[in-house]
Amino acid sequence: MIESIRSPRDLDGLSDNDLSLLAREIRDKIIDSVSKNGGHLSSNLGIVETTVALHRVFDVPRDAIIFDVGHQSYAHKLLTGRYDKFDALRQYGGVSGFTNRDESEYDFVTAGHSGTALSTALGKAQANKLGGSDAFTVAVIGDGSFTNGETFEALNMCASSDKLRLLIVLNDNEMSISKNVGGLSKYFSRVRSSRKYYDFKRGTENFLSKIPLIGRPIAVMLKKIKDLIKRIVVGVNFFDALGVSFLGTVNGDDEKRLEEVFKEAKRRASCCIVHVITKKGKGYEPAEERPDLYHSVAPFDKNVGIVRKSGGFSEKFGEYMCDLAATDDKIVAVSAAMTDGTGLGDFAKKYPDRFFDVGIAEEHATTFCAGLSLGGYTPVFAVYSTFAQRIYDQMIHDVSLQKAHVVFALDRAGIVAGDGVTHHGLFDVAIMSTVPNIEIYAPCTYAELEKTLKYAVYASGPVVIRYPKGEEIACGDFVGTNVLCDAAERRDVVIITYSRLAKSAVGAEKMLGSAKTVKLLKLFPIDFDELDRHVDGAKLIYVLEEGTKNGGVGEKIAARYGERVHVCAVDGFVPHGDAASLDALLGFTPEAVAAEIRDLIK
Repeated sequence: MIESIRSPRDLDGLSDNDLSLLAREIRDKIIDSVSKNGGHLSSNLGIVETTVALHRVFDVPRDAIIFDVGHQSYAHKLLTGRYDKFDALRQYGGVSGFTNRDESEYDFVTAGHSGTALSTALGKAQANKLGGSDAFTVAVIGDGSFTNGETFEALNMCASSDKLRLLIVLNDNEMSISKNVGGLSKYFSRVRSSRKYYDFKRGTENFLSKIPLIGRPIAVMLKKIKDLIKRIVVGVNFFDALGVSFLGTVNGDDEKRLEEVFKEAKRRASCCIVHVITKKGKGYEPAEERPDLYHSVAPFDKNVGIVRKSGGFSEKFGEYMCDLAATDDKIVAVSAAMTDGTGLGDFAKKYPDRFFDVGIAEEHATTFCAGLSLGGYTPVFAVYSTFAQRIYDQMIHDVSLQKAHVVFALDRAGIVAGDGVTHHGLFDVAIMSTVPNIEIYAPCTYAELEKTLKYAVYASGPVVIRYPKGEEIACGDFVGTNVLCDAAERRDVVIITYSRLAKSAVGAEKMLGSAKTVKLLKLFPIDFDELDRHVDGAKLIYVLEEGTKNGGVGEKIAARYGERVHVCAVDGFVPHGDAASLDALLGFTPEAVAAEIRDLIK
């Protein structure tokens, strides 16, 4: 049946049985594609009925549906003409694992970070109002994203925005990536447990509506005492207190009931929120049992489930953190809803009093770390490079200016293949090297990671350690301290690189036969006294950098050595795809590097 759905309007007129069958087929397709290509599984399986109901009630793309993060949009993609390409999910040239403006008119924004949907939706709704449009805007936000500060900033503005055709769907599955934490999570739990109130309310309204003549006046009278009943049964509703209408808690499996509530939101034609309870992993038993494990997955056998493999750099980072904490009770670890993703699961179990998961709140995490440091502790904040883009102001104002000693462990630095444009860690060096008194390191082996982490926790000021996703990179023997080299003698061509691309550099060196590779362990400040020795006499200095060209390491090297320097780095945004395809696209393969060097020599 799913093959016949080419646009959301093909959903019109389908029977309840048809819709139930369609939901099962959507789940089967998602499981099949993700098991082959990897991707976000459990969150997408949980939101199928909600997505179907939204597309039946709203006129997309005239009405915009904006998914926070965008990782839970697989059902949306299947309902908007992308079924034929869905087998190439996350593959180079195929369907993105997140919403993407370049991919479809049904994707209002290209998204990949948490907490942005409501701000975007509020802006779109205001634009509709200013332009005289009666179109609606829908923001679908997970309960985990409600711990993000930007969501609250937008929610505060919603309360003061009159007559906006804006619906906020709170997709509550009790999870972000790790288990939700904090007071807001406890509040949502209390609201979930108060369904009896909402069931009673609906039953009473339905009963009174059937009484001739007097039913309507009685309903109006009861509405006046409704708030009193709510305070007794539920307590003061957070959203009502802000001035945003709350339409109640709805079972996310009940597509028909979801449609009724969404239609009520349309009738109100004002800003309101619907709290939808969904189940992560629904329809695939292993994902239902371990939704955290199946949040974002590599390819796996769907008949067997995920077989745990080595966690690479993330796992090793967690091991080294536990080793350091065992001998120093001042070392603490901080995560922004990425406990397992950053390898801190064991640390959290062994040292629960010294582990802090702050939720999806990277800015708060950074300033919190500054406070810990000024209080006499050594905080290590483990965060994905792409999400660390948010903490620039806090690094300058709250960490560096205060001379606070905070260690930033940037996971997933460099190319992050399948996740693509929103998740590549390509900007951290250019951004963070402008922070005063900072040091930045880029290990490409586990031994280098252990060495730099041991140094970082006993250094001073802000220290950044950035490392790639996956396993260590074996690329030859390099000697040195912060500037490592594989050959002592002078060469006409020197290739300077760091981290994952050292393997490509060494491969190109072997093809050329007249070059040597220099690998930087310390990216900033660059140890130019040491580097001078290695580039002395070189006619060409070729910088191979898995980061943005503007403001990157290559630009800093070129400022010192002038026209001898050629930089091969990223210029702009990089799409999704497998690592081999992206390396070929960017000219990062050994063959491409060797070929370009030959041309430059000529």
